[in-house]
Amino acid sequence: MFKNNFRIALRNLLKQKQFAALNLLGLSTGLACILLIYLWVNDELKVDKFNVNDNRLYQVFKNNTNVDGSIETNEITQGLLADEMKNAIPEIEFAVQVHKDGHPSVLSYNEKRIKIKHQFAGKDFFRVFSYPLVSGNYKNVSGVKGIYLSDNLALKLFNSMNVVGKIVFWNYEAGDIDLSGPFNVAGVFKAPPANATMQFDMLIPFDFYARKFAGTMGDVTFWGSNMVSTYIVLRPGVDIAALNNRIKDFTIQKIKSAYPGADLVKYEGKLVAQRYSDGYLNNNYVNGKRAGGRIEYVRLLSVIAIFILLIACINFINLSTVKAAGRMREVGVRKVIGASRTSLVFQYMAESIMLSYFAMTLAITIAYLLLPAFSQITGKELLLTISANLILFAFGFPIFTGIIAGLYPAIYLSNFKPVSALKGKLVASAGASFIRKGLVVFQFTISAVLIIAVLIVYQQMKLVQTKNLGYDRENIIRFSVEGRLLDQEETFLNDVKNIPGVKNATTMNGDLLGKVGHGGGGIDWDG
Repeated sequence: MFKNNFRIALRNLLKQKQFAALNLLGLSTGLACILLIYLWVNDELKVDKFNVNDNRLYQVFKNNTNVDGSIETNEITQGLLADEMKNAIPEIEFAVQVHKDGHPSVLSYNEKRIKIKHQFAGKDFFRVFSYPLVSGNYKNVSGVKGIYLSDNLALKLFNSMNVVGKIVFWNYEAGDIDLSGPFNVAGVFKAPPANATMQFDMLIPFDFYARKFAGTMGDVTFWGSNMVSTYIVLRPGVDIAALNNRIKDFTIQKIKSAYPGADLVKYEGKLVAQRYSDGYLNNNYVNGKRAGGRIEYVRLLSVIAIFILLIACINFINLSTVKAAGRMREVGVRKVIGASRTSLVFQYMAESIMLSYFAMTLAITIAYLLLPAFSQITGKELLLTISANLILFAFGFPIFTGIIAGLYPAIYLSNFKPVSALKGKLVASAGASFIRKGLVVFQFTISAVLIIAVLIVYQQMKLVQTKNLGYDRENIIRFSVEGRLLDQEETFLNDVKNIPGVKNATTMNGDLLGKVGHGGGGIDWDG
C-alpha cells in the first residue's frame, strides 16, 4: 500500500509541475530560513556549556547599593576571595581567581613573534574549567615562571606540541609595570572552543601577577582591592539559595576583621553566586537579579521561526485547497471503485510529506550556500555538520510539516461526495470557506508584520551608518599603540606624517566617540 501511494503521489507531483514547483519553492525557502535560525539559536544556547562541571560551576558577583538605593551588579571581586572562600566554606569544592588583562602582549621564540591574548589564573583553574591538558604533568597553575600555552599557539610558535620545558620570551608592559622576561612552558591546553566567552592563548600563574604588582595601584593582596573575577565549583547536592545566604556578607566580615573601624565596609557589596553558563544569555541585571539579556534575541528569533513555518504551511494548505477543484473527478472515480476515505487521506498526506522531503533537501542546499554570508552577519562560525540534532531535524521536520500542511487538504478532498465530484460541482461549506479566508488573513498579517519589522531594522541600520558623528570619518585610520611605540610616539608620528598621502597624524586617549576607561586599586594611608 505504501509503495502504491508513493508511486501515485510521485506521478501527481510530476503531472502538476507548476503547482509542485511553487509549493516546493515556498516550503524550501521557509525551511532554509528556519534551519539558519536553528543553527544560530543552537549555538547561542551552547555557549559556555562545554565545562564538565557546568551544573556546579558558579561565578561570584557583587551587589553594590548606590546612593539612590538601586543595586548595581558587577563581577569584579578581591584577589583574596577565591582562596578564602575555598578554605572557609565546605560546600565549595574548587575556587579560582582570574584576572582578565586587556593589555596587549607578544610572545616570542627565536625569530618568531606572535601577538597573543593572555590572562592570569589561580592554581585550580584547570579543575574549575574544562580546558584539557594536551601535555604537562599536572593540572595546577603554580610556580612563578611556569606558563601554559594553547595548542594553537604552540603549533604557531614551535610547529610542535612537544614544548614542555622550552623557554619563551614574553613582552608585556602595563604602565610603569614591566613583566617582560623569559618563561618556562609548563603545559599545553586545548584552545577554548568557539562557544566559550573566555578566549585566551596563554595562562600565567596568578601568584606571579600578585607578587609583581604588590605595593602598586594594581595590588591584589589586600581586601581593599577589587580587580579579578572569582569562580567556584560546588560540591554535588549543594543548595545554591542556602549558599548565597551564607556568603552574602563574607567580604564585609573580612574587611571588618582586617581593618577595624575603617569606613571601607560601607562601600563593600554583598556577594551572590550565579551559574556561570547562564551569564552569557542572561547578562542584564535589575536590582541584583538577572533580568534577561541575549536570551531575548533567542526567544524573538525562535518565535520568528515558528511564524515562518506557519506562513509556509498555510501557503501550502491554501494552494492545495485551491487545487482541489481540479481533482474532484479523480476523487469521485476512486470513491466509486471502492476507495475509502482513510486511503484517500493517506494518499494526499503522502503527497504532502513527499513534497516536504523534497523541500527539506532543497532547503539544506540553500542554507549551505547562504551559511558563509549568514555567519559573517551574525559574527559566528556556524557550520552545517552532520549531527544527531540535524538528522532528527532533517527527517522529523518534513513529517511534522507535511502532516500539519497536508492534513486539512487531505480531509477536505476526501470529503467530496462521489456524485458531486464526478459532475464537477464543488460546493464549499461556510465553515471551510471561513477557515480558508482566516488562514489567508493570518498569513498576510504575519507577513506584513515581519516585512514592517525588516523595514524598521533597515532604517535603523541606515541611520547608524549615515548619521553625522561630528567629524569626517572618511580616510581616517585608527589603531592602538603598543609595544615599543609607547616610548617612541613622537618619532613614529613624525615618520607617519612624512608618508605621501598622509595629511596629518596625532595620538589620543579613549576614542572619538568619548569612550574612556579608568581603573584603580584600593587607597591606603599611614595608620
